[in-house]
Amino acid sequence: MALRTRPESAPGVEQKSKLSESQQRERTVSTMVSAAMLTVIGTLVFAWALRAPEYPWLFAVGALPWGLGLCMFGRALWKYTRI
Repeated sequence: MALRTRPESAPGVEQKSKLSESQQRERTVSTMVSAAMLTVIGTLVFAWALRAPEYPWLFAVGALPWGLGLCMFGRALWKYTRI
């Protein structure tokens, strides 16, 4: 029975290149800004839906960018703090 070695301890195995800390910070900040813009768009659609109650489907349309922005922001923060 052969022993398996971990990829990071195996000789000759290249790990994927890691980004420098400044590049990673820049990428995280740009993702967070994009996420914030999506949540602002979603909030504006929610506000529009409150003013136009004859279109209840606008709440679902507003929930899409808002939820996507929230997930993007959380994922970027998680990846940045778990390095």
